[in-house]
Amino acid sequence: DLANVLVVLMDLSTFLVLFIVFPYVFQPVLETALSPSLPAAATTENHVVICGTPRLTDRLVDDLTTRDIGIVVVTDSEEAAIQLQDDGVTGIYGSPTNADTLRRAGVDRARAVVADTGDERAASVVLAVREVDPAVRTVAVVDHRDHEAQLSHAGADSVLTPRQLLGRRIAERVGRQLDPDRSDSIDLGDETGLLELSVSPESRLAGTRVDEIETDEVAVVGHWIDGAFAGAPDGDTVVDPKTELLLAGPKQPLAALEADSCTAVTDPTVLLAGHGIVGSTIRETLQTAGIECRVIDTEDSPAVDVVGDATTPETLQRAGIADVAAFVVALDDDDATVLSVLAADESPGEADVIARMNDPDTESNIRRAGAEYVLGVPTISGRLLVGDVLQEPVIGADRQIRTVRVDAAAYAGKSLAATPFPETECVVVGVERDGTVAIDPAEAFQLRRDDTLIVVGPDAAVGDVS
Repeated sequence: DLANVLVVLMDLSTFLVLFIVFPYVFQPVLETALSPSLPAAATTENHVVICGTPRLTDRLVDDLTTRDIGIVVVTDSEEAAIQLQDDGVTGIYGSPTNADTLRRAGVDRARAVVADTGDERAASVVLAVREVDPAVRTVAVVDHRDHEAQLSHAGADSVLTPRQLLGRRIAERVGRQLDPDRSDSIDLGDETGLLELSVSPESRLAGTRVDEIETDEVAVVGHWIDGAFAGAPDGDTVVDPKTELLLAGPKQPLAALEADSCTAVTDPTVLLAGHGIVGSTIRETLQTAGIECRVIDTEDSPAVDVVGDATTPETLQRAGIADVAAFVVALDDDDATVLSVLAADESPGEADVIARMNDPDTESNIRRAGAEYVLGVPTISGRLLVGDVLQEPVIGADRQIRTVRVDAAAYAGKSLAATPFPETECVVVGVERDGTVAIDPAEAFQLRRDDTLIVVGPDAAVGDVS
């Protein structure tokens, strides 16, 4: 009858709406309306364009944000572009090797462009940038130096290789810890230096008080506690073996302290865990310097001496950790690095432990595990990029702690105590005035307009004040 027909028609119409009309008509409309919208083009000027989802440029993003400099990231991942928008960074969805995409990113109005796409695509990005704007400063961040000439020929103003720089820096650090005639201090000008000093158990400094180390010329301006930089210690603080200190003063007295803390070893051997880009660079640099290097890796190759898992004491002992002067961990995974450092701590021997980190958030854990010296790719790449992109001088980009010069004009007539620095994690280690550097100035030190402050601290903290 008619009622049954109506019921059937209602059921059929409900079926059509739920399973045909809604999925194919209304749902796409709703998804489009509710999904985050990506900008078709950037509207900023004098900004920095980063091509590629940031791998090694996170520190640069943080520094630019602190300075209110606009950032536009070009990525061919829609998901990454949406996440960038959620994080408050302008994301342009499209290929970073495409000139039209770069025009939408405002490359022709940018102060600089950074190619962070990996080695394979870097040259294509640089060529596309040059098609849009032949003059904009362009920096390529790559893993290998093999293609540096081609990238420069393509138009890159600067080619940075942070992983290889890290490998060379770690190798230099190892060599200087083993050789009393080498110095590892940073030049601050006026024959003044800044030194990160690892106190070995054999050093005469081990067990002494900070005020016994300090002199009229040399000041202990910082140290590390539980893996974190903690500023200047109190004078009655006892320096335990394997403590890391930050000292400032004339270069000659600093060199004498280095020599006292050096682990002088005849024909030293270094044990190296990991033989990737960083590890192979460490091995090559050490061998060039005449230092024997024994390599552990999970994959066999002509350069690998021991095939095994470097996170276990058994492998380290099989590799002879008991008789090496230093143990360097250059693994790609920070959790594995922590395990490897702990395994070294459980093993016989007194090797200095130096470790690579991949994520700055893991530095304190790696230090707590027992590493005396920790340095990472993000740290070096961030500092180098900030200096290169903003055309600012970089001081000791390859050190654990960041050092910058800050114009004191904004604080003229004030004492150091009245500036923002005492309330931060940063330390003013010196004041440059009329060509001379006053080390470890007191809080009552009165600043002048033409003074320059030398400030050290963790990267994020220094970025906030510089």
